Amino acid sequence: MLNHDDAYHQSIEQPYELLVSKEDLDGNISAAIEEIVDVTGKDIVDIGAGTGRLACMLAPNARGVTAFDFAADMLRIAADKLTGMGLSNWKVSVADSRQLPLEERSADVVTAGWSICYLGSSNNEGWETDLRRVMDEIDRILRPGGAAIIFETLGTGNEEPAVPESLAAYYSALVEQYGFRHRWIRTDYRFDSQEQAERLCRDFFGDELGDRIREGQSSVVPECTGIWWKTKPTNGSGESQ
Repeated sequence: MLNHDDAYHQSIEQPYELLVSKEDLDGNISAAIEEIVDVTGKDIVDIGAGTGRLACMLAPNARGVTAFDFAADMLRIAADKLTGMGLSNWKVSVADSRQLPLEERSADVVTAGWSICYLGSSNNEGWETDLRRVMDEIDRILRPGGAAIIFETLGTGNEEPAVPESLAAYYSALVEQYGFRHRWIRTDYRFDSQEQAERLCRDFFGDELGDRIREGQSSVVPECTGIWWKTKPTNGSGESQ
């Protein structure tokens, strides 16, 4: 089983890209973003961008997208995908989400998909400090009225949301300390075959899920995803909407 650190320290960018390309069969991620903010003509910053899952989704309608990650191999795939889409309104850059190389008030929308959890996990001894630094950076680069949207796992293989124990404090902090709203969606996978589903899910999520897929003989794997979002105040007195 590959944990979060493995995903960024081994050469698994190609199988990772294959995995996420099978995710969200009903298109619920893009629909959820559209409900929160209209990205048309906006400057978007995607932190922890990986292979560009969100960046590629948002770039066609955005004024510009800047995708950051600390894994250069992941960003190379993101760049290839964006180039293949015939787009030129983007750039990718290796950076730490705790210290972004951007000016203040330079973004209308900040997204973070399945990435802040690496720092927010209680397995990280300094998670509270690291989380505060990321939140401070998001606040620093967002323009007044801008939106921050965070996606994190609520369980692969689950029909209903289940908060991972190591992320429970982080998820609570997003709401209680940082003022995010919260909901969840289904982001089910549809693989090419049951065999592909078992192989990829076993490698990334562990033998327990792999065994369940083998026994169930299905190429569709349920998944629950949490969404946390907030709008930066325009006047310092509360949310702008």
